[in-house]
Order: sequence, then structure tokens, then C-alpha cells
Amino acid sequence: MSDSQITLPLTHGAAFPDIGALAIGALPSDEERLVRAHVEGCAVCSAELQAMMIVIAGMPSAPLGGTMAPGHRADMRGRLMQRAAKEAAGEAPSDSARGKSSGNLLRFMAIAAALAAIALGVADYNQYALRRELVAGAAKRDSVIGALSALVHERDAQLAAMTGPNVSVMELSSTGVHPPTARMFWDKSTNRWTLFAHGLPTLKAGRTYELWLVTKDKKIPAGTFKPAGDGSALVSATYALQQADLKAIAVTEEPEGGVSAPTGAVILAGAAGS
Repeated sequence: MSDSQITLPLTHGAAFPDIGALAIGALPSDEERLVRAHVEGCAVCSAELQAMMIVIAGMPSAPLGGTMAPGHRADMRGRLMQRAAKEAAGEAPSDSARGKSSGNLLRFMAIAAALAAIALGVADYNQYALRRELVAGAAKRDSVIGALSALVHERDAQLAAMTGPNVSVMELSSTGVHPPTARMFWDKSTNRWTLFAHGLPTLKAGRTYELWLVTKDKKIPAGTFKPAGDGSALVSATYALQQADLKAIAVTEEPEGGVSAPTGAVILAGAAGS
């Protein structure tokens, strides 16, 4: 029963198909409250629920509650609504028409079959939900493992870029009362440049810092960056350059997005081999 189908109070035709689900505890709490409210005032539904409880008590293993699969529940409701309509029209066969004893037996067998079908739908849906939860959990676990592996790989790469046998270290400095400082690690075997900076001033809106590799003939832009709140920054770049060609490294303040040639003030600078 969807939310759009719930009315107050429930009609017999709306409540009767859910009595089986009510008996085994397979209704959501809001729907259970509505169905029970109808059952308390309906002799037919009350008798049906009592009969189902008797059948459950006599079954070898009581069906478990839970949430029924929507498709299975819709099919079950359709069949039971037809039964409810017939009972409301007085078309249900009486016990005297077919023998009270045999009628009760057939009725209990029908109830047991209905309860078993409902319980099977609940079990199937619960297994499906469990499988879906396990798959989602595995995907989340794989995602976390992948992220951690990427982080470890990046940390290893940074460590190698700072400690390898072909790494050159250059100090960058500035002037002022509280000047920023930086250190560049150049791994010539991988062409990787890693800059660690501290004490960088906060940038105004529309401004950025830009890193430059300075040779005799040109100033090569190696990326733009903005510092963290504490003025620190980590900048990585990859650029192939002959050791003899590098003359200096510099950081300037430039317009947002960077420029092809430096135009702003030099914030940090250091000579090659410093």
C-alpha cells in the first residue's frame, strides 16, 4: 500500500488484503496502525486476523516479519482484494455448503498458503536488500582502499622527489619583516619539481601566485597556486630541463589564471644551486 493509497479510516477493501502481512509483522509501522484500527471495528477482518494467528501458531516454523517486495505485495493484494469484494457481496461459500469440518480445513490450508507466500516475498526481498547492501559496502570499501592507495603513492612520490640521489635542493627567500620562505626539490631523474613554501601573504581577490623556472633566455611558467590559511603551499610540477640551463627559481604575484611572462612583484626567489 503506497502513501497515496492510505486513507483514514481504511475501507474493508483496502484493509483486508494487508491482514496477512499484519499477522506476520510485514507492514511498516504507519500502515500497521491504520490496518489495526480498521480490524478493531470490522468483524470480518478481526475474524480473519484471529484465524491467521491460529494458523501461525500451528505452523512448524512461524513466518518471519520484514518488508515485502513491492511487486510480490501488489500481486498478493490484487488476489486478496478480489476475495474481500466477494465476501462483502456475500458470495463467500459457507461452511454448511461444503461441510463445516472440511471447510475449516480448506480455509486453514488457504490461510497457511497465503501466509507462506507473504513470508516468501518478505524473505526474497530481505535477501535482495542484503545483497544490495553488501555490494554497496564492498564498492565503498574498494573506493576507500583506492583513495588510500593513491594517497600512499603520492606520498611515496613526494618522498622520492625529496630524497633521491638525483635531487637538487634550492632555497628561496624574500625580504621584509616576516618574509616567506620556500624550498624547491628538483628530481632530475623524473623531471619532477616540488616546492614547499611557508609564510606566504594572503592574496586579494582575483590574484594568484605563479612559479617560474628561470633560464638564461626565458622564464618558464610552472603553475599557479594559492596558499592555505596558514600561508603554506605545496606545488608540484613536471618539466624537463637541463641542469646547466637552470639559473634561478622565482614566485611572483599575478592575475587569476596566471600569465605567460611575469608581470607582478617577486615574492620569492632563489638561485640555482643555492
